[in-house]
Amino acid sequence: MNQLEQEKVRWIKADDCCESPIIVHRFQAQQPVEGSIEITGLGYFAVKLNGKEITADRFVPAASDYEKREFKNLLYPISDTFTHRIYFLRYDCGHALQTGENQIEIQLANGFYRQTQRVAEGNMEYGQDLKTAFCLTFRDESGTHQVYSDGTELWRDSEIVSSHLFIGEVHDARKLSATPQWKLVHLLSTPQAELSLQTCPADRVISTVTPVLLKQDGNRQIYDAGENISGNVRITTCAPAGTQIRLRFAENYIDGELDFKSTGSAYICTNGSRQIMEDVFICDGTRRSFEPMFVWHAFRYFEIIGPVESVAVQVIHSNTPVNSAFSSDAEGMNWLYNAFLRTQLNNMHGGVPSDCPHRERLGYTGDGQVCAEAAMLTLQSQAFYRKWIRDILDCQDKTGGHVQHTAPFMGGGGGPGGWGCAIVLVPYAYYRHYGESQILRQCYEPMKKWCDYLDSRLENNLVCSEEPGGWCLGDWCTLEKTVLPEPFVNTYFYIKCLHILKKIADVLGKPEEIDAFATQAEKLTKALLKTYFDEETGNFFGNVQGANAYGLDIGLGDVRTLNNLVHHYEKLGHFDTGFLGTDILLDVLFRNGQKDLAYELLNSRELGSFLYMKDRGATTLWEDWHGRDSHDHPMFGACSRQLFTSVLGICQAEDAAGYRNLVICPQIPQKMQCAKGSIRTESGTIFVSWHKEDNQIHFEIQIPEGTTGVFRYGAEEWKLQAEQPFQTVL
Repeated sequence: MNQLEQEKVRWIKADDCCESPIIVHRFQAQQPVEGSIEITGLGYFAVKLNGKEITADRFVPAASDYEKREFKNLLYPISDTFTHRIYFLRYDCGHALQTGENQIEIQLANGFYRQTQRVAEGNMEYGQDLKTAFCLTFRDESGTHQVYSDGTELWRDSEIVSSHLFIGEVHDARKLSATPQWKLVHLLSTPQAELSLQTCPADRVISTVTPVLLKQDGNRQIYDAGENISGNVRITTCAPAGTQIRLRFAENYIDGELDFKSTGSAYICTNGSRQIMEDVFICDGTRRSFEPMFVWHAFRYFEIIGPVESVAVQVIHSNTPVNSAFSSDAEGMNWLYNAFLRTQLNNMHGGVPSDCPHRERLGYTGDGQVCAEAAMLTLQSQAFYRKWIRDILDCQDKTGGHVQHTAPFMGGGGGPGGWGCAIVLVPYAYYRHYGESQILRQCYEPMKKWCDYLDSRLENNLVCSEEPGGWCLGDWCTLEKTVLPEPFVNTYFYIKCLHILKKIADVLGKPEEIDAFATQAEKLTKALLKTYFDEETGNFFGNVQGANAYGLDIGLGDVRTLNNLVHHYEKLGHFDTGFLGTDILLDVLFRNGQKDLAYELLNSRELGSFLYMKDRGATTLWEDWHGRDSHDHPMFGACSRQLFTSVLGICQAEDAAGYRNLVICPQIPQKMQCAKGSIRTESGTIFVSWHKEDNQIHFEIQIPEGTTGVFRYGAEEWKLQAEQPFQTVL
């Protein structure tokens, strides 16, 4: 039961001028034996009971489209209506209860809710009311009792005098020893939003890294964390009272100085300063440790100006453990796997897969959908993606069915195909990976509503537009200027979704609806062929930037289409595709037996390749092939799924789900000598290993209990037995 929806529970707040208030509620208990608390706070909250932290969660509640707000001064016009949702957390707190007086202490901060400094996408804040509501239930010798927010609470300022998610925090330790000025809280009306229990994993401090000192110049030090991370820096100091210690963060270190360009310094904040991640700690003369409470940074390098005794880097992101492994003799594949993991994890905060963890921090539906399958394969991310699918549905326009480019909606541009079609692609990938048909039932009607929206944007049966005044992208971040037509890409995605919807209708027992999807797909296909397919050459739009791969992926074209695609990339030797086309291209090559060409592309060192990034010091994936923008964008890493589905050959039978009916069919490039890896599914771990020796290939395969499977290689097929290692030499 949701205790926060009781009439007795009231929403409360401090004065609007307070940047990070602390609210306290006192109550009595006699020999308490157990207790739990349901609590939320906007934008972020931290809670203690009798001075003890009752959770290690950070940046809670999860981000959502919290409440209705004014869509004025946005970069792109919008008039859509959303479903508003606020998440609450439930924690056990019995260990912190005590006999006599007890005190609940809640600290609030801005988060995304009252984000006022960064306005690159427009004004995205929800208002000034940092607020909280809670209900604590405990049992003692006299029975069960409830304590709830009721307006009798008191509040005071904290040592946090500034907290801006995209910038950083300012802490003044001198306020810790000042006599607090307690004031009575203000009562608020209940928000007009759905209150939901947060089941997605919260952010946690995952690990701690000791950085390397690169440079010291007087009181200024520059450190290297070793790789791009998301998190913060914790320092300890006993500097004199009033001393300011300043920290700044960047991905790049050029000519002995931090370079802030890739993390957003070109954006100007409302106070006129550049968007640079920075924390400031003002000392009080006693030995203290400092770290920001309600912001994360994303960086490899950082500078500290001021005297410190110790420095530690804390890696923070959603608690989604790695549940995969991959290694091989192919340098490019190994780097891609590890770089994708680092990049994807850096971009998982608050139940949202972001585009980058610093400059924008937005749940772009394009970046999110293209990486979803790879993330589900490699990370323990089921609850994470269940929540993000809910975000996509919540931000779909209730009337017209339009799907936003970011979920939760926080502005941003994109297109109806690669972005909006996330409402079909992500739930279907989720179903295929986890086997939960309920997610399809939840999304089916919204999916059809999205199709109705796309139908309203057709011209000559091609998807040619989206919202007036907004973007209508096709692919994005191609090696050179994008020339692939937007209607071609967007219509491709619509056709692909219609084919998926036929499968979903079958899964849900709605065979009567399949014909309508098939008929619409046929109309769009005819238009796509008429407009973009050249009967003389067999090419789609001149075979530029992966155009032929788009056509082949949805069953179009002929043998010339594939041959032309192969010849183009054999000659080119690297990628020229955008973040959508790169994933599609590799999928098409592997599915059509072009494993050697796929190998060459994945192991190229030229501009337009992953090893080009590595050779220039990258530890995470770049936003563009040139490295001119963010260096922590996961979108190009979507193709890392091919390491598992193609190189290791871990696949499912046609129309199977949940990895319970397996087909292991490795595609082994001629130049590769070995590969091994695993994924952990709901049923257990699937392991595949192969290596070449004396002109033979040695295979070892193991599938978990509760699964069936076959091993295929060439024209041969063997039945696999669950939990019985299979070995053969071919």
